[in-house]
Amino acid sequence: MNKLTKALKKHWITLWLVVAALSLAIVAAFAIYTRITIAKRVISTQAGVNSLFSSDHMNSTMMKVIEPMMNNSRDAEVPVYVFNYAYPKESVYREDETEYELSASIGKLDLNDNFTPLSGDKLTALGAMNYSITHNTSGESFKFGTGGSASYTFKDRTIAGGAPNFDQFTLVFDKNEVSSSPNGYCMKLVATPYNSDLPVLTGYVMVRYSKQANTGWSGALEEIDADKEDDYDGYNYYLEGNGKGRLTFRWNAQKLAINPDFLNNPNNSFSGTVSEPDANGMSELTINVDSANVNRYEIQFYKVDSKNYSYSHTDVEHYLPDTDPTDWVPDE
Repeated sequence: MNKLTKALKKHWITLWLVVAALSLAIVAAFAIYTRITIAKRVISTQAGVNSLFSSDHMNSTMMKVIEPMMNNSRDAEVPVYVFNYAYPKESVYREDETEYELSASIGKLDLNDNFTPLSGDKLTALGAMNYSITHNTSGESFKFGTGGSASYTFKDRTIAGGAPNFDQFTLVFDKNEVSSSPNGYCMKLVATPYNSDLPVLTGYVMVRYSKQANTGWSGALEEIDADKEDDYDGYNYYLEGNGKGRLTFRWNAQKLAINPDFLNNPNNSFSGTVSEPDANGMSELTINVDSANVNRYEIQFYKVDSKNYSYSHTDVEHYLPDTDPTDWVPDE
């Protein structure tokens, strides 16, 4: 023992240096590991940020939308939405405010999807017609042909962050120019975010007169992939049809929560409020519909408690039953 003590005393400086070096190595290794861990965490939270800017009429490549016009006695109005989340899934959204500008042009889209802005006499003649675009939030509006222009840009538009939010525009197409031809006047929309991490969205919107003899509305759950049912945070349910009246749809309020944005959207009109759940947990709501304005609604429903309730595709089909024509009451 005395020999060991003497040896330690003799070489204590060397021993201290070895211990210090080992300690520094451990600290450095921990620091490197910590930095890697933090980096991975930051990357994972930022994944998918480029999808948190979307639209129902535009996408990051090119979207062509032909809206059916059931009533040609008045100008056709087409609502267009821009979202701060990956539409229609609202569970992930931007925390920061989204700033962007939207450019709109009017022209013709040929069968090969080549867009040509109006010019010359055709643009001049547009002044006597009603083609316009309005930013609903601010009320800023532009009538195509004004000042001999076939395009207009809404600058410095913003969508609030911290929740799933949207911005809305309304396109107007002159009733006298809308026909059953697919080559009527087209509006090109380009939404450019000020944040370069977000995608530029592009869409082409046309209106086609589509007279139908039959009227009626119905609704159904959008198809569910049974192999990925555990990955769903919620579900899309659509209502669509032709005619004006009232449509009642139902869902299990104990298992699914309806998107409050749908209920609070000032463009949606309801007869009454959401009913209290019945003995089977089913609530219902009646919406006033008019296909001359909107011929399709998409509603999101979210899981209430995936730990205690089953959300297999067969169960969800019972939670969101089909809305059939008997739930539709046309206006007299």
